[in-house]
Amino acid sequence: MRGLGRTAVAVACSALALAVAPPVAGAGVPAFCVPKKPARDFGFSQLPPVRSAPYDGDLPFAPPNVNVYGGSLLGEVAPQRTSSGFGFSEENERGTVHLGWTVTMQMWRLGGRGVPLREVDSETLFIGELDAADQPHISVDTLGGRGFYRADVQFTDEDGTQLGAYSSYVKVVRPFWKARLRLDRHAYRPGQKVLSRLENLGTRTMTYGEEFEVQRLADGRWVAAPDLTPNGWLLWLGVSGPGAYGLCNSVRLPQDVAPGRYRIVKPVEESVPHRRDRLRRLVAPFLVAAAT
Repeated sequence: MRGLGRTAVAVACSALALAVAPPVAGAGVPAFCVPKKPARDFGFSQLPPVRSAPYDGDLPFAPPNVNVYGGSLLGEVAPQRTSSGFGFSEENERGTVHLGWTVTMQMWRLGGRGVPLREVDSETLFIGELDAADQPHISVDTLGGRGFYRADVQFTDEDGTQLGAYSSYVKVVRPFWKARLRLDRHAYRPGQKVLSRLENLGTRTMTYGEEFEVQRLADGRWVAAPDLTPNGWLLWLGVSGPGAYGLCNSVRLPQDVAPGRYRIVKPVEESVPHRRDRLRRLVAPFLVAAAT
C-alpha cells in the first residue's frame, strides 16, 4: 500500500523534506538534528493516548492491492476549519476487489482532558467492490470553533464484525507566525562544526531551502563571512508544519577562523493562504573562541 496522504487542510505536525530521505539519529546524523519531541506540543501530550491509523496506510485487514490514502496523523494543528478522512482505490489495476466494508467516522468536540463534549459531524460509507476506476472516500469536518477535536473511524465487515478502529486528534487554533533558528551550542572553537535547525513554533507552514549565510561582527557592523558560507546550489526543499522542525544545516569552522561574534542568517518563507508567501529571515548568533 502507498502511504497515507492528505485530504484535509490541516498540516500535520511533522516536517516534510522533499528530494531527501528523512534523517535518522545515528549513522552520522547528530541527535540534535532529530529531536524526540516536537518543537511545540500545542497541548497534545495532555490528551489521552489513542490508536492512530498506520502512517504508511498499511491497514492489517486490507488486501495488498487496495490503496488507502488520506486520514490524519496523531496531533494535527489547523489554523482554520478542517476535515479528516480516508480514500480508497485498487492500485494495481488487476480487476475488481471485493471488500464488503462499512466505514463509519465521527468528529467530536473535546473538553478538558480530552473528554468528548458533543459529536459535530459523522458519515458512513459502504464499499462493496473496488476497482481502479472507483475511488470512494469518507471525511468528517470540525465545522467551526477553535479547540481540540477527535476524529474516530471504524471498519466492519458484512457480518458486522469490527476489522479495525482508529482515532486522531486535531486542534483548531488562531493562525500566527512564530519560528526560530536554533544552534546546538552558543560558543565554538576553531575546527568545530556548527549545527543549526529550524523550529516552527507557530501555526503557519514554513518552507525553506538549503541556503544560509554566515556573518561576523566587524567594527560594530555585520558583514558577510564568505569563507564560512557554502557556495552550493539549492539541493533540497523543506516544508515544516506547526510544531515541526526543519532539516539541519552545518558549517565546519576552519582552524584559522578569527575569534569573535558571528551569526547565521537563514531565509525562510511563511505560507499565507490565498496570498504570496512572505519572506522571513531567521538569525542565530554564536561566539568563536580563540584557538588554544
